[in-house]
Amino acid sequence: MSDSYIGKAPQYGFFEKQRITTANGVLTEFNLAFTCADSNQLLVSVGGVIQEGGIAYTVLSGTPQQISFTEAPATGVEIFIVFLGKQTTGPTFSSAMLTDKTALGAQPASDDEFLLYDTSASGLKKVDFSYMQAAMGDITEVQGGTGITVTNATGPIPSVAVATNYAGGSSIATVGTITTGTWSGTAIAAGKVANDLTISGGAIDNTPIGAITAAPIVATQVDITAQGDLRLQDTSGGEYVALQAAGTTTSYTVTMPATTAASNGQALTITTAGIGSWSTVGDASLAAAQEWTAQQNFNNTTLSFDATQDWALSANQVATLTLTANTTFDAPTQMVDGAFYSLIIIQDGTGGRTASWNAVFKWAAGTAPTLTTTASAKDIFVWRSDGTNMYEVGRQLNVS
Repeated sequence: MSDSYIGKAPQYGFFEKQRITTANGVLTEFNLAFTCADSNQLLVSVGGVIQEGGIAYTVLSGTPQQISFTEAPATGVEIFIVFLGKQTTGPTFSSAMLTDKTALGAQPASDDEFLLYDTSASGLKKVDFSYMQAAMGDITEVQGGTGITVTNATGPIPSVAVATNYAGGSSIATVGTITTGTWSGTAIAAGKVANDLTISGGAIDNTPIGAITAAPIVATQVDITAQGDLRLQDTSGGEYVALQAAGTTTSYTVTMPATTAASNGQALTITTAGIGSWSTVGDASLAAAQEWTAQQNFNNTTLSFDATQDWALSANQVATLTLTANTTFDAPTQMVDGAFYSLIIIQDGTGGRTASWNAVFKWAAGTAPTLTTTASAKDIFVWRSDGTNMYEVGRQLNVS
């Protein structure tokens, strides 16, 4: 008998058979003479023992395909493989398989099914339309074209959501009217806005931006958050008026007067409650002679004692110093030519304190004073400065 089969013999052709003679106890992978779909299409015998596909061996993809044994076959063992089926090119879809079908003519129902290829399972699967809607969102009323156009025959679409991680075109050509909503929360993050932001189109409350006559903003409160100055700038010359908040921890409201100033020279004054009003401040001018009708004075300040005594004149033109030990005066700072300066020196409760003077102090008759050293005694000095030296114009010792 030339051909023998266990079971029914093939009606056409025959099964391919391959022998492997290179087993050496080390190799586990051998090239296949034919291509098969998987290990279940092979009948494998090693030393006369039929091997279980997927357990004793697997088929590796690649060109050529290989059979991979779990354990290396022994040297010289007889191995043969019978190909129960060879992989061929499968059927393909023709256009007529779709175009010949009746059109649905309506939106798919949620349980209508689509055919797709599952890459993770390497096979075709069916999927309900409801899962596609959940994955992609409702796209049934979005029309293609140069942009996205949303239409609804029964009324306006409530909203169109743009994902926060949208990374499409560099700009949106036409926005239309935006009435409410937020972007990345209640405010646009600084990192999402360029250093210079230009709005060249669009509308606020149906009024175009950039019209010849600026449209008013009508609201009970408008918050403009800026890092730095808020500038009202001239469009031609670039000049501007800048407003800036006092600090990150200070917030207050200023209520402007209901009318303009009644006359030239009035100043805007603000109460502690933030209420503004116009006040007449008079005609005082540094360049004109003045006759004061109220008392004028320098604020007396107290110097901090130092063994090498400092005296910053700008904030201490009239000052008092209590000696708690002997001291040497350094040259005062911030002297101004033509300015007068006054200092009261007081002995502490112990007394006996002395003072030495820097060379910029110039004394009447060239003789520095000797301080009164009685406990709590007071000496008063007045100087006129030329911006470099302090010239004594008067002293009163032991004033009591």
